[in-house]
Parts: sequence; structure tokens; C-alpha cells
Amino acid sequence: MGRPPKHDLSKWNVVDDWPDPVPVTEVEIAVFERWFGDVFDELFDPPAPPSIAPETSAQVEGMDAEPLWSWPDLP
Repeated sequence: MGRPPKHDLSKWNVVDDWPDPVPVTEVEIAVFERWFGDVFDELFDPPAPPSIAPETSAQVEGMDAEPLWSWPDLP
């Protein structure tokens, strides 16, 4: 059951005083992409066409094994 709240929550006022739009830095974006990249890919990237096998779509014979991009270094 727990303890009752110290204040009556029905009398609270919630104020949205954040700026619109909320400022976000490049470093903050990089942190979210690093931690939630797989979730973002699943939510926002369209699925691969059925004719392309996932294990071969990113690797082409004869190309260098270097990635096309890498995560930015975080401070």
C-alpha cells in the first residue's frame, strides 16, 4: 500500500516553460545515436527489399573492409 502522498497531487499545476524548439547540441545527438541507434534504426529505417539478403547487403566483394562511416568521438 505504501505511504500516502505528502501533498494532494490533484492540486498540482504543471507548467510547460521549455523553449520551442528545445535546443539540442550535436554531442547530445551523438550520445542518443550511440545508445539508441539500434532502436532508431528499427523504428525509422525502412526494411530492406526482400531481394537483398541482410548479410550481403552491406558487403560487396572486392571492396575494402573499411566501414562507410563511423561514430564521432565523444568528449
